[in-house]
Amino acid sequence: LDHLVTFGDANHDPYFEEIPENELHFYQRKGARRRRKLPEFIPKHDLKILNSVKNRAYHLDLLLNLCGLRIGWAGVIGLIPWIGDIIAFYFALQLVRKARTIDGGLPKGLEAEMMANVMFDFGIGLIPIVGDFINVLYKCNSRNFILLEKYLVKKYNTVANPLPPSNPVVTETPINNSLNPPSNPSGRKTPTANISNRPPNPPPRDL
Repeated sequence: LDHLVTFGDANHDPYFEEIPENELHFYQRKGARRRRKLPEFIPKHDLKILNSVKNRAYHLDLLLNLCGLRIGWAGVIGLIPWIGDIIAFYFALQLVRKARTIDGGLPKGLEAEMMANVMFDFGIGLIPIVGDFINVLYKCNSRNFILLEKYLVKKYNTVANPLPPSNPVVTETPINNSLNPPSNPSGRKTPTANISNRPPNPPPRDL
């Protein structure tokens, strides 16, 4: 049922990853899963905030498994008419406020997108029964966690892996020796033969 509404990459689990075969313990089988590690090149302050947002989103959206349907505390609380929707809305707002504390804050466009997810989740949750079911599938908190992670990866990945500087192409200009005559370090004048001022050779005499 979770696949009725997908968020992020459909083939990518934002919370868990498959353990590589070379890291499996003797009691683990191939295909065992573990909590996905967050990118290590993100600075400690922002990584701590991202991890906190991740844990909150997981507990609010996916902590429980009910007959194959992943549901979190927000979905359970949302079953209470009106009051439950307001409480779930408050928790979703707290998650966005936590995300704002990253270095430099959230860009306005990203914050607007996260708030749109929260407002849609709150508005649709006011519809009895059907709205609560859509809320469980929509998982606005997990969507906002994915948005935050993508932003931080894009922000710090360029710092961790800078592009190599391009080497300027140096073109050699051929030297025209006719324009630059060789220098005379001794300073002496080189005698030149003036052929035009020589007298003509006398004609040969007849013997």
